[in-house]
Amino acid sequence: MSSNESSIASEDCRSAAADVVCLFLGNSKIVTRRGQNCGKLKAFASGPEAAREASSRLEELGRTEKLVEIEPGLFFAALDEMELPEALEQEGWFAVPLRDFYEESKLPKEALSRVRANAIRIPYLYLNTNEYIYRFRAEKERNRKIYQVDDSSVALYHSALCDAIKAVKRAKERSATTPAFLDFGATEFLLPSHFGFCLGVQNAIERAYETLAANPGKRVFMLSELIHNPFVNQDLQSRGLKYLQSDKGVPQLEAETGRPYWDSLSDQDIVIIPAFGARDEDKLRLIERGLPIRQYDATCMLVEKVWKAARRYGQQGYTIVIHGKAEHEETKATFSNSAKYAPSVVIRDMKEAAMLGDVIRAETEAEKRRLFEPFLSRSSVGFDPSKDLDRLALVNQTTLLRNETLKIIAYLEETLTSTYGEAHITDHLAMSSKGDTLCYATQVNQDALAKALDEDIDAAIVVGGKNSSNTFQLFRLCQERFGDRAFYIQSEANILSRSEVEHFIFPYDPKDPKQGVMEKRAFLPENERIRVLVTGGASCPDGILQQIICRINSFFPPERIRSIESVLADFE
Repeated sequence: MSSNESSIASEDCRSAAADVVCLFLGNSKIVTRRGQNCGKLKAFASGPEAAREASSRLEELGRTEKLVEIEPGLFFAALDEMELPEALEQEGWFAVPLRDFYEESKLPKEALSRVRANAIRIPYLYLNTNEYIYRFRAEKERNRKIYQVDDSSVALYHSALCDAIKAVKRAKERSATTPAFLDFGATEFLLPSHFGFCLGVQNAIERAYETLAANPGKRVFMLSELIHNPFVNQDLQSRGLKYLQSDKGVPQLEAETGRPYWDSLSDQDIVIIPAFGARDEDKLRLIERGLPIRQYDATCMLVEKVWKAARRYGQQGYTIVIHGKAEHEETKATFSNSAKYAPSVVIRDMKEAAMLGDVIRAETEAEKRRLFEPFLSRSSVGFDPSKDLDRLALVNQTTLLRNETLKIIAYLEETLTSTYGEAHITDHLAMSSKGDTLCYATQVNQDALAKALDEDIDAAIVVGGKNSSNTFQLFRLCQERFGDRAFYIQSEANILSRSEVEHFIFPYDPKDPKQGVMEKRAFLPENERIRVLVTGGASCPDGILQQIICRINSFFPPERIRSIESVLADFE
């Protein structure tokens, strides 16, 4: 045994470590062994020369992983593999979940607290600030076949009509063009150039189906809903996927025992992080149980882009104002990230921006605190309205209306200018936040829809899940233009007849007693020929849009409706 190995493997259980080195596997389990004298679990190295000794030992083992100094005197290193290298196993090392290590560790309480406080970094240890957890797949890397495996999934995800529209109308993924017109004879449908699945959703769906296919016999969980579409989530559940909690964070119960799945979760299970991302608190629970995180983290890189912006602004001394819905998973995840770097507060809309403006303009500390009370549950711990609203940067939930975000930024600029003077505005508002952190896919869907709103139509149908924020923003645009001729539905099943449709009233206005319910409304007029605008949110599968078109066409005599093949021929 080498001198370095001897030092690392020392069985001394004295708690005199100045430096601590923790070595982890790819599933975040910590590499440890028991001290001979006290039987407690040890870190990979501890003491004045711990970092040097650990680095030397890793080199002797032929490892290229480097130590990362997390805090002065605390170092982490992480191996890619899930199993302990044989050389370490022969020396008596083994790997345990962190929560077990916490119970039996010989580390002093102060050192153990530092490990626990930084455990969230383990899965992303070697990720630099410019890297993303998971980048979008290029078109040639797409794996659509993985979720089109039988008739039901093909019907859900595939649409020849939508494919044709995308092929003709999407010269550029980020640039909207004029809408497509589908002339079926008695009916004509307008579809924007951009609609439906964004790249982040496609990534997440492919990874979910790939994970299920690659792990037969294992329990595969999604932390919460993969995306905000009930049909996608139901299809995944039918193939074995389970959910740890609802989109509101309520634990899901095991049917057999009635206990939360969280209680039985073990290191033999797999948990996928959805496209919205996840709070550090939830990730930490998985890390401490010894589950691999990064390998199954499907966080959309445009959501992570917002996190990076928040961190950058926080490091520059700004308070982070998040334009979002506090109950939404994405906003929760963004808040969890921003609060690590800066005071943070969530505002829902222009009305709440005005309330925040009142706090900024208040003249006394007592008045500021009183006016800030409605935000207490949506602000970071220790938020001080008397000083934390002096310098602001705004980021947003990526699925909201860009124009509303820009109006809020303009309002905050006006408020800060009137308070501190125009000459000092750049000291008090991060002007680069005007560039907006809105997801480009959300924006291009909105832009494409806007190009179709000038058309004369009989009905506008917006399709998406009941908890889909970006779908609601599309509906708002249609409602502003078409009023009661705009409808928010989930699928063709909501179209009850030619004259009646089930419209969903999105839960946006708490004062509306109808919010969150389905309401039957008058649908299509008795015209000889009708024109219908159809679009889908970023989590709406193409197949559902085609089924809606077919459903409406079914209300007309077959001889008056052209075939899909002949309509496709027009595009070709």
